[in-house]
Amino acid sequence: MYKNRWLILIFITILLIFLNADQMVMSPNIGQIEKEFNINDSQIGLVASTFTILGAVISLIWGYLSDKYNRKLLLIFSILVGEIPCFMSAFSKNYSQLFFWRTLTGIGVGASFPIVFSLIGDMFSHKERGKVMALVALSITLGNILGMAIGGFLGETLGWRIPFILVSVPNFLFALASIFILKEPKRGSSEEGFINSNKEFIKKISLKDYLKLFKIKTNLLLFLQGIAGTIPWGAIPYFLVEFFKRERGLSASKATLVFLIFGFGSIFGNLIGGFVGEFLYNKNKKLVPITSAITTFTGVIFTLLTFSFKNIYTNSGFFILLTLGFTAAVFDSFTGPNVKMMLLNVNEPQDRGRIFSIFNLTDSLGTGIGKYFGGLISVTFGSLASSMNLSTYFWIICGIFLLLAYFTFENDVISLNTKMKKLSKLLNNN
Repeated sequence: MYKNRWLILIFITILLIFLNADQMVMSPNIGQIEKEFNINDSQIGLVASTFTILGAVISLIWGYLSDKYNRKLLLIFSILVGEIPCFMSAFSKNYSQLFFWRTLTGIGVGASFPIVFSLIGDMFSHKERGKVMALVALSITLGNILGMAIGGFLGETLGWRIPFILVSVPNFLFALASIFILKEPKRGSSEEGFINSNKEFIKKISLKDYLKLFKIKTNLLLFLQGIAGTIPWGAIPYFLVEFFKRERGLSASKATLVFLIFGFGSIFGNLIGGFVGEFLYNKNKKLVPITSAITTFTGVIFTLLTFSFKNIYTNSGFFILLTLGFTAAVFDSFTGPNVKMMLLNVNEPQDRGRIFSIFNLTDSLGTGIGKYFGGLISVTFGSLASSMNLSTYFWIICGIFLLLAYFTFENDVISLNTKMKKLSKLLNNN
């Protein structure tokens, strides 16, 4: 299996692309849906929020199960359960039905999150997880772009319903392919002392063990930054196209192009972040959180410049807008893979399903609240620009918590590696 781990990783990343496509497929067609169902920004934001929050709650259950049972089977089941409602969203006849189906769709993404990271943690060592997290983050970003592109370019001509069908059907095929391609690795097989060993890390777990995870200081800091920092990740991508259509007068296709450039910036930022983060980790572990904090603060500046730039109606002005947006997205996205890499490297193998379920909960609460926050601020102040700018400032809080992780991360990594080496020696002696 380990000879094929990179091929398995590629399959997982492709699966995540299509699984995450349904998150943004509705966003380009917000105006159409609001008009058909006679609803406002706040109500459409609530749909997206419940989608995200339910996924986070489900993630807690799946995280616990993935630390106890076969992760391959759990992943296949979660895909099927989540994508059926995504398909049914296309047939919604009113706001209540749309709300119902979109809420249930959150199950698929929420359940897959802890399972995937638990699997990957047992396939790759802590010294190579930076680039692995970059590829996983890339797949999530590409999924958002794919969903936005399908919704944006096809929604204008085919209506908002067809895109839901197009992003859901491939996932049924991926669920079938997972039966033959995915493998279940031994827990702990990539940890210090367990590599090249026949031993498997076995640990009895219970629900009360969730509380013990908060004793790791790095976990707590990364959870808190996940809540604060992802509020803009909720509001900004979700309302970005509508902002440039409604308040900057761009066509749907041009506004979608702006989103795609943001997306390409995120791809570049994720890749740079993951590979640079791995290099910094192997050189000096403390450099990972401090560099992530600096890039987060820099991203705030460029994001605000992007939303305040108004000379976008000439070719040169539009090019400047795209350049600002791309640069902002690069800095905004640098942190993502490094946060996940840090979480993998400070937690025991049989805790990772639960740790990533909690992270997904904090991350999704921020994203879900961010989508509702964006719609609520828009209604309150009568401007999506207010939503974009206020949401951006939450990244400053994210940067502060990353600065604090500078003092905890290295010690937590050393503590875990020391523990795993001692345990491996004890098991081998017995």
